[in-house]
Amino acid sequence: MDPDIRQSWYRSTLAGLNPGSQIVIDQLVDMNLGSRLMRAATPVLEGLENQLHDSNFGLLLADNEGYILHRTFGTPHLAAASDRLGVLVGAQITEQTSGTNAISTPIETRRGVFVLGEQHFLECLRDQICFGLPIFQLGTRRLEGVINIMGPGRESPALMKPVLTAAVREIQQRLLTTYSDAQVALLLAFRAACESHRRMPVVAVEPSETFTNGAAATELQSNDLAVLKEFAAQHGVVFGDRVRMDLSIGQRTVLVERVSDQGAVFRVLRDEEDTLAVPRASVRYRTVGDQLTEMLIRARAASGHVLVSGEPGSGRTTAAHSVTGDDFVQVIDASEAVVNGAKKWAASLQSLAEQSPASLVVESVHLLDARLLRVLSDAMEQTSTRLVLTSDTGVDSLAAVVTHCRSVIDLPTLRQRRLELASIIGAMLSDRGAKNIRFTPPALAALSAHDWPGNYKELQGVLDEVLAARSAGDVTLGDIPERYRTPGRRRNLGLLEQAEFDTIRKVLVQVRGNKVQAAGLLGISRSTLYSRMKALGLQ
Repeated sequence: MDPDIRQSWYRSTLAGLNPGSQIVIDQLVDMNLGSRLMRAATPVLEGLENQLHDSNFGLLLADNEGYILHRTFGTPHLAAASDRLGVLVGAQITEQTSGTNAISTPIETRRGVFVLGEQHFLECLRDQICFGLPIFQLGTRRLEGVINIMGPGRESPALMKPVLTAAVREIQQRLLTTYSDAQVALLLAFRAACESHRRMPVVAVEPSETFTNGAAATELQSNDLAVLKEFAAQHGVVFGDRVRMDLSIGQRTVLVERVSDQGAVFRVLRDEEDTLAVPRASVRYRTVGDQLTEMLIRARAASGHVLVSGEPGSGRTTAAHSVTGDDFVQVIDASEAVVNGAKKWAASLQSLAEQSPASLVVESVHLLDARLLRVLSDAMEQTSTRLVLTSDTGVDSLAAVVTHCRSVIDLPTLRQRRLELASIIGAMLSDRGAKNIRFTPPALAALSAHDWPGNYKELQGVLDEVLAARSAGDVTLGDIPERYRTPGRRRNLGLLEQAEFDTIRKVLVQVRGNKVQAAGLLGISRSTLYSRMKALGLQ
């Protein structure tokens, strides 16, 4: 038995539970359905609810104390079975009241837990397989709650994990969006301080919340936290200041680790640390866009050839010209080889390379055949001109030219930058001179839920449609094109099917199509693998 399951059984036994008993629910509590966790999780849960319809799966969301906040079931039969067990909104599920399960055990272990049939401590739960994942606040690693997916024992547990993993990832990202940029920076500074000073009390205070590490929770009292919050609210708090304070543990020196418009991070020093020099540093929240900008700057400053790869519409040409900077740039497109012939294209490439411009951009090299790729590889090896190549993503045939590249930049898709959508739209509007227009939260939420297969170019098209009808004011949900008001479904698959599709395809690529090995890695039989591949249209 898994060590986490074995320890959970031990805790359940110590609590005096009998395997033959039912789940003990003392009372139902009125839950705050407007909490930060529920606000972040609701869009994800709504998507799951639509996709779970008529399936053999159920879903539970609980807060960090095990109180059920939300239930979703594929069929009324599953909902009725949950009702009979007492698993209702407002019920508290703990190991002391319900033994080993995929709600309470992840809360205890702070890890994802599979509970398969007989691994449930209570016999009334042993006809189910469950998988639960904790939800953390990314800035502080504070446990916010648990999400659990369950199904009858005949379902394969191996394909349940990606469903919940994707849901938890999105909820955690949405939790971040409920904070302002200043709050996110403060939380990240708090986490950095906690990691650097695990045994020292660390406290972050901002108007609505207070965060403490383990040492602060143990040593400080609520009045100490109130003193720190009041101090942070005063004018004149400066990063790096040391302040002597009267706390419940005596007079201590408190170091101001971080200051923002939203509050401050404090570290309570030990007496022996008062005389030590404390390094000063700041922590900044780095978005995917920030990381891309840094990669482009590094590639521009370095010498050598560069490959910029990405999906169609992801800004490959813009990124390539960003790498070349203000240098004199010549451009040749690989698609011209199809129109003008391979021989003429090869001659043009050689001629441009011999002219020795500072940089030469070669667009869409993934369109070149093997012979022209060898020509390009030879040119990269011989020329002193810096070549910046653009390509579709994940093209195996480009290995010969990649070896000559000093930098390889994979451009993020728009899907990977959903949290930055508002700032991306703002920048695009600014480029178009539309400064008096603002997208409302419902409109942004609808656009954020879209898959954006055409990436930034597709988003530019949407903005062009919006600006054609409105030049100023608020852009509401009704102002965006109708096809973007509700999220589309790729490949016409539901969420569970899409998770299966992506997982099976990834494993098949990993084992180079060997279905015996793939079935082994997935934990299912070959016949099950074949039937799922056929049902999902995965050839």
